[in-house]
Amino acid sequence: MSSDDPPGDAGPGEPPLSSPVTGIAPRRLHPAGIAVLALGSLRELALPLGVALAATIFGGGSGQPMLRAIVYAAIGAAVAALAGYIRWTTTRWSVGEGRIRLRTGVLSEKETDVPLGRVQAIDTVHGPLQRLFGVQGVQVQTAGGGRESEITLPAIRPADVELLRAAVRRQGGPGAAAAAPAALAERRLGRRRLLVAALTAGQVGVLLPLLAVVPQLSEELWGNDLESAGREGMRLVPESAPEWILAGLALLVLAWLVSTAGSVLAFAGFTIARDEDRLRVRRGLLARREATVPVARVQAVRVVEGLLRRPFGLATVHVEVAGYAKEAAAAQTLFPLLRRAEVEPFLAALLPELADVIDGLEGAPRRSLRRYVLPPAALLLALGAGACLAVPGAAPWPLLAVLPGAAYGASCWGAAGWRIEDGRLAVRFRRMARITVLAPAARLQEHGVRQTVLQRRARLADVEVRVGAGTAAAVRHLDASVAGRVFDALRREDVVFGLPPSEPHRQSARTAPRR
Repeated sequence: MSSDDPPGDAGPGEPPLSSPVTGIAPRRLHPAGIAVLALGSLRELALPLGVALAATIFGGGSGQPMLRAIVYAAIGAAVAALAGYIRWTTTRWSVGEGRIRLRTGVLSEKETDVPLGRVQAIDTVHGPLQRLFGVQGVQVQTAGGGRESEITLPAIRPADVELLRAAVRRQGGPGAAAAAPAALAERRLGRRRLLVAALTAGQVGVLLPLLAVVPQLSEELWGNDLESAGREGMRLVPESAPEWILAGLALLVLAWLVSTAGSVLAFAGFTIARDEDRLRVRRGLLARREATVPVARVQAVRVVEGLLRRPFGLATVHVEVAGYAKEAAAAQTLFPLLRRAEVEPFLAALLPELADVIDGLEGAPRRSLRRYVLPPAALLLALGAGACLAVPGAAPWPLLAVLPGAAYGASCWGAAGWRIEDGRLAVRFRRMARITVLAPAARLQEHGVRQTVLQRRARLADVEVRVGAGTAAAVRHLDASVAGRVFDALRREDVVFGLPPSEPHRQSARTAPRR
């Protein structure tokens, strides 16, 4: 222990000066936190440092570019290491008087206090550096914390993690009164299913941030030579239709490979277990994450059947948790891949509070089919006509785009459905994927009926519901009488479960359709 440590600090080899009764005395992070914090600082410097290195190597100029690049890299590493050390020396954390306290800052000190009663979970992260030094990163989650945890401890000893959890359990969190299954249930994602989940993830959007950075990097790397570089690059632009098709296929393959790799990194070793009133989720290949989800905070379950998974009868199960709406999609995944027939038994074993059948829903009337089909078909027909005008030689083939548009509309009609039974609501709809939302009807944040002028003439209406901050669903073009019946049934659930209609549940300002 150094002489400037406050009383109660313990070195990495000493027993913790703490107990479940007295709390945890003020102390620094484990010394391994210096490396973890330095790595975080290096990540923050990654973009400007990468631009400087690339400009040095490819920008020419006098001297030896490679030697200058090494010097810049060494300077960046030294700055990150110094920043990590300073952040480590100025960070203190403790547990006492019913609170978790964190103090940080050099010039201006910041103090964060979180009452133990507000803590929803003590989540842990085991990155490569944490595993190397035998420590754990901790994220203290609260209901209003959003994407960022209110307190983050990058490196503490496993014994202190257990003391933190014991202090939260002793205080009694919001989930303490939740019912639990009689026996501990656990489910693991095997290697074969991990591979299938990765191959069918289909998240093409991962390339968009990369493409958005290209102009900025080009400006930094080439400066005034950007125009000449652009002229050279124009030679690579496809000129014929087959070249455009090949370029598009290459982009899709690249996006698919990136998506596959990301899914493997995120979900390798995925395990979920029910531990009394909480769900414990472990996942990750490089950074092993362990998250705790209080069952009492779970508001809804989403069963997502993606384009690549639905033909094989596969689905992903997500969860809507109060205060976790801004978390990354992987953090909201209850299980990455299940057969459709396995969803109900899986929920019955691990989350019986929200278990329900995902089939047997009442669909939209047949007379509403054309209202599902016409909008996407008309949109793609207009785009095809525009393509014919822009490229006269391509006509009339672009007009065939109307067919997938009509097929998409028909699939949206076939997916639409709803059911209210025994206080449980099931709503199904389609965007790109087919999504089924399961939720206790009493936990809806909002429900309403919307009816346009054209729908009023056809005696149709839309039913919309919202659960929490991140899950919204709508069943479009129901019979107006059915929509009104659904609205009334959901309103009656407020009375059955003793919830006032204004807080936390609020009814939509839109009224039920005229009958």
